[in-house]
Amino acid sequence: MRSHAAALAALVIALPASAASTPADFAQATLRDGCAQSYASHIAYYPDGSQPFTGERYKGDNRYYNDAKPCDESQYAAYLEKADPATVTMAYPTAAGKKKDKAKKPGSAASATKPK
Repeated sequence: MRSHAAALAALVIALPASAASTPADFAQATLRDGCAQSYASHIAYYPDGSQPFTGERYKGDNRYYNDAKPCDESQYAAYLEKADPATVTMAYPTAAGKKKDKAKKPGSAASATKPK
């Protein structure tokens, strides 16, 4: 029994310190890793940069790129457009379903308040 407790304690200590503390953190880490892998796949097919990155991994490319560099913000935004909506919603729950702000007309604020 004592050896089981010691083994369990060693296992808990050996867990990575970067483990996600919440489901949102885990989903964000999953999305960031997916973006890095997709971009690495894109670079493998177009090393000269002749094609723009669309956020998708190429069909048939099932490799795991150990040297995949993190995506920058524009690449990450392109990847989020193509990513699984459930994972994106879990990672960013407050942004889910928000509509893009449209430019307001200059006269719309004045017409909302009518003088008596």
